[in-house]
Amino acid sequence: MKIVSTVKLKHLLDELKDEFNEHEFIERESLDYLTPEDLSSVEVLIAQQTKLDEALLGQMPKLKWLVWYVAGVNKLPLSYMKERGIILTNARGIHKIQIAEFIFAYIMADYKHLAEFQELQENRGYKTAIRTSELYEQAICFIGTGEIAKNAARIARAFGMKTIGVNTDGRSVEHFNETEPLTNRRSAFTQADIIVNVLPETAETIELLTREDFEAMGKDALFINVGRGTVVAEDTLVKVLENRVIRKAALDVYEHEPLNEDNPLYQLANVIMTPHITGLSRHYNARATNIFKGNLKKGIEHSSAFINLVDYDKGY
Repeated sequence: MKIVSTVKLKHLLDELKDEFNEHEFIERESLDYLTPEDLSSVEVLIAQQTKLDEALLGQMPKLKWLVWYVAGVNKLPLSYMKERGIILTNARGIHKIQIAEFIFAYIMADYKHLAEFQELQENRGYKTAIRTSELYEQAICFIGTGEIAKNAARIARAFGMKTIGVNTDGRSVEHFNETEPLTNRRSAFTQADIIVNVLPETAETIELLTREDFEAMGKDALFINVGRGTVVAEDTLVKVLENRVIRKAALDVYEHEPLNEDNPLYQLANVIMTPHITGLSRHYNARATNIFKGNLKKGIEHSSAFINLVDYDKGY
């Protein structure tokens, strides 16, 4: 098969060529650098740019398999791809280490007042009157109980925290002390000190969280969003933070990205913000490539057994 990568794989591409020498591998700088020959003959495309749309896919008549080096597939033309019968695999699960670490970086920065101590240092101050909170015996609730949440819940239990999971049907999941169905999420929120959203974007999750959900979290809650920004309308989020419906938020994802310089979130003192980077890691491409290697060994004729095969009907 002709396999074209628009992801810079560097030495990983050499490994692929050596291990799978029966296939032809080509690397391009990005989707913009695909040649007419690439478009007309590519059978397997490795990509991660959101500009991959129906028009571009329409120029690839032989495409059988899109290897998506991203977890979220919501920006892809899924209906069109399903109709074409294009196999779609994603990078689900490779983020669990780095995103879990970021979740606890946010928590530690907040609970241990690191910004306050940094300011003290910059002002050459020295005082010991600042008292910090502990994670021990705090309750943390994850909206979504996939790989990221499971890894973070495992870490949370090592801190002596109570772990609560919210998923579609309330099924039990490893590393969670208890779980609740999504319809009963507010009951879970009332028990938690920290609430973390890790849900993907689907038709069911867009603007799922309303003011009533944040009221259930309570005025002392820390809300962390490393899933998708569309889970809550930006206007709702700004208002609950302005009105101190919850104590604080740590955000890596936003309803509209990238943020404009005049975005009201920048004006709030009770928010920690990062620019959608929690999933990034120096090990990212290697982990995604390992998934691709496992699937390529199975062979495209056995795609039903592929790791991270996306269900077009579910959208993930």
